[in-house]
Amino acid sequence: FVGGGIGMAPLRGIITYCLDNQSRFAGITLLNAARTVADIVYKQETKEWGAIPGVQVVRAVDPGGETPDWDGEVGLAPHVLERMKPSPENTVVITCGPPIMIKFTLEALDRLGFAKDQILTTLENKMKCGLGKCGRCNIGKQYVCRDGPVFTAAQLAMLPKEY
Repeated sequence: FVGGGIGMAPLRGIITYCLDNQSRFAGITLLNAARTVADIVYKQETKEWGAIPGVQVVRAVDPGGETPDWDGEVGLAPHVLERMKPSPENTVVITCGPPIMIKFTLEALDRLGFAKDQILTTLENKMKCGLGKCGRCNIGKQYVCRDGPVFTAAQLAMLPKEY
Protein backbone atom coordinates (compact mmCIF):
# COMPACT_ATOMS: atom_id res chain seq x y z
CA PHE A 1 0.00 0.00 0.00
CA VAL A 2 1.17 3.52 -0.79
CA GLY A 3 -0.88 6.18 0.97
CA GLY A 4 -0.25 9.87 0.68
CA GLY A 5 -1.72 12.25 3.27
CA ILE A 6 -5.45 11.79 3.66
CA GLY A 7 -5.26 9.21 0.87
CA MET A 8 -4.63 6.83 3.76
CA ALA A 9 -8.29 7.15 4.78
CA PRO A 10 -9.71 5.28 1.75
CA LEU A 11 -6.94 2.66 2.11
CA ARG A 12 -7.65 1.96 5.78
CA GLY A 13 -10.59 -0.37 5.11
CA ILE A 14 -8.69 -2.60 2.71
CA ILE A 15 -5.61 -2.53 4.95
CA THR A 16 -7.64 -3.76 7.92
CA TYR A 17 -9.26 -6.41 5.71
CA CYS A 18 -5.82 -7.65 4.67
CA LEU A 19 -4.62 -7.63 8.28
CA ASP A 20 -7.71 -9.60 9.34
CA ASN A 21 -7.01 -12.10 6.54
CA GLN A 22 -3.23 -12.03 6.78
CA SER A 23 -2.90 -15.77 6.15
CA ARG A 24 -3.94 -15.11 2.52
CA PHE A 25 -0.91 -12.87 1.95
CA ALA A 26 2.82 -13.56 1.98
CA GLY A 27 3.37 -10.13 3.53
CA ILE A 28 1.88 -6.69 3.81
CA THR A 29 3.87 -3.53 3.24
CA LEU A 30 2.58 -0.01 3.83
CA LEU A 31 4.17 3.31 2.95
CA ASN A 32 2.36 6.05 4.88
CA ALA A 33 3.62 9.37 3.47
CA ALA A 34 2.68 12.97 4.17
CA ARG A 35 4.03 16.48 3.70
CA THR A 36 4.82 16.99 7.39
CA VAL A 37 4.90 15.01 10.61
CA ALA A 38 1.68 16.78 11.67
CA ASP A 39 -0.01 15.53 8.47
CA ILE A 40 0.67 11.82 9.10
CA VAL A 41 -2.66 10.08 9.68
CA TYR A 42 -3.28 6.91 11.71
CA LYS A 43 -0.04 7.36 13.66
CA GLN A 44 -1.00 4.98 16.47
CA GLU A 45 -2.65 2.43 14.19
CA THR A 46 0.30 2.24 11.83
CA LYS A 47 2.59 1.77 14.81
CA GLU A 48 0.41 -1.16 15.93
CA TRP A 49 0.23 -2.57 12.40
CA GLY A 50 4.02 -2.42 12.07
CA ALA A 51 4.37 -4.56 15.21
CA ILE A 52 2.48 -7.44 13.58
CA PRO A 53 4.77 -10.17 12.19
CA GLY A 54 4.78 -10.10 8.38
CA VAL A 55 3.74 -6.44 8.23
CA GLN A 56 6.18 -3.70 7.27
CA VAL A 57 5.19 -0.08 7.85
CA VAL A 58 7.33 2.78 6.57
CA ARG A 59 6.38 6.33 7.49
CA ALA A 60 7.75 9.21 5.45
CA VAL A 61 7.52 12.97 5.24
CA ASP A 62 8.59 15.34 2.50
CA PRO A 63 11.97 17.05 2.90
CA GLY A 64 11.49 19.93 5.31
CA GLY A 65 8.44 18.31 6.88
CA GLU A 66 10.40 16.46 9.52
CA THR A 67 10.75 17.49 13.17
CA PRO A 68 13.82 17.00 15.40
CA ASP A 69 12.26 13.87 16.94
CA TRP A 70 11.11 12.33 13.62
CA ASP A 71 12.23 8.71 13.32
CA GLY A 72 10.74 7.90 9.92
CA GLU A 73 11.99 8.40 6.38
CA VAL A 74 12.46 11.79 4.77
CA GLY A 75 11.72 12.00 1.07
CA LEU A 76 8.92 12.20 -1.44
CA ALA A 77 6.77 9.06 -1.48
CA PRO A 78 8.00 7.79 -4.89
CA HIS A 79 11.64 8.21 -3.84
CA VAL A 80 11.08 6.42 -0.53
CA LEU A 81 9.24 3.66 -2.39
CA GLU A 82 12.19 3.18 -4.74
CA ARG A 83 14.57 3.00 -1.76
CA MET A 84 12.31 0.31 -0.25
CA LYS A 85 12.75 -1.76 -3.45
CA PRO A 86 9.57 -3.85 -3.22
CA SER A 87 9.62 -6.96 -5.38
CA PRO A 88 7.00 -7.10 -8.13
CA GLU A 89 6.83 -10.89 -7.83
CA ASN A 90 3.36 -11.97 -6.64
CA THR A 91 2.65 -8.40 -5.55
CA VAL A 92 -0.23 -6.00 -5.99
CA VAL A 93 0.19 -2.31 -5.21
CA ILE A 94 -2.73 -0.16 -4.12
CA THR A 95 -2.14 3.57 -3.94
CA CYS A 96 -4.22 6.58 -3.03
CA GLY A 97 -3.16 10.16 -2.49
CA PRO A 98 -2.65 13.45 -4.26
CA PRO A 99 -2.62 13.19 -8.07
CA ILE A 100 0.99 14.40 -8.30
CA MET A 101 2.10 11.69 -5.84
CA ILE A 102 0.22 9.05 -7.79
CA LYS A 103 1.74 10.20 -11.10
CA PHE A 104 5.31 9.84 -9.84
CA THR A 105 4.53 6.69 -7.81
CA LEU A 106 3.29 5.00 -11.00
CA GLU A 107 6.53 5.98 -12.73
CA ALA A 108 8.57 4.62 -9.79
CA LEU A 109 6.64 1.34 -9.85
CA ASP A 110 7.35 1.05 -13.57
CA ARG A 111 11.08 1.48 -12.90
CA LEU A 112 10.83 -1.17 -10.17
CA GLY A 113 9.45 -3.64 -12.72
CA PHE A 114 5.78 -3.74 -11.76
CA ALA A 115 3.35 -4.59 -14.56
CA LYS A 116 0.54 -2.10 -15.09
CA ASP A 117 -2.08 -4.71 -14.16
CA GLN A 118 -0.43 -5.15 -10.73
CA ILE A 119 -1.20 -1.56 -9.75
CA LEU A 120 -4.52 -0.19 -8.52
CA THR A 121 -4.94 3.53 -7.98
CA THR A 122 -7.57 6.18 -7.60
CA LEU A 123 -8.33 9.18 -9.76
CA GLU A 124 -9.51 12.52 -8.54
CA ASN A 125 -11.70 14.47 -10.88
CA LYS A 126 -14.34 17.03 -10.11
CA MET A 127 -17.63 15.16 -10.01
CA LYS A 128 -21.07 16.66 -9.97
CA CYS A 129 -23.85 14.15 -10.62
CA GLY A 130 -22.02 10.95 -9.65
CA LEU A 131 -23.96 9.02 -12.33
CA GLY A 132 -21.97 9.68 -15.50
CA LYS A 133 -24.62 11.99 -16.91
CA CYS A 134 -23.15 15.48 -16.55
CA GLY A 135 -19.78 14.71 -18.19
CA ARG A 136 -17.86 16.72 -15.62
CA CYS A 137 -15.51 13.88 -14.67
CA ASN A 138 -15.05 12.19 -18.03
CA ILE A 139 -11.65 11.37 -19.45
CA GLY A 140 -12.26 10.27 -23.01
CA LYS A 141 -15.01 7.64 -22.76
CA GLN A 142 -14.32 6.88 -19.09
CA TYR A 143 -16.25 8.52 -16.28
CA VAL A 144 -14.40 8.63 -12.98
CA CYS A 145 -17.69 8.61 -11.05
CA ARG A 146 -19.19 5.65 -12.87
CA ASP A 147 -16.21 3.62 -14.10
CA GLY A 148 -13.94 4.30 -11.14
CA PRO A 149 -12.67 5.99 -9.11
CA VAL A 150 -10.35 2.97 -8.81
CA PHE A 151 -8.46 1.99 -11.95
CA THR A 152 -5.52 -0.23 -12.78
CA ALA A 153 -2.44 1.44 -14.23
CA ALA A 154 -3.20 -0.57 -17.40
CA GLN A 155 -6.59 1.16 -17.64
CA LEU A 156 -4.98 4.55 -17.07
CA ALA A 157 -2.56 3.86 -19.93
CA MET A 158 -5.56 3.55 -22.26
CA LEU A 159 -6.84 7.04 -21.41
CA PRO A 160 -6.27 9.94 -23.81
CA LYS A 161 -2.75 11.39 -23.67
CA GLU A 162 -4.03 14.79 -22.53
CA TYR A 163 -4.93 13.22 -19.20
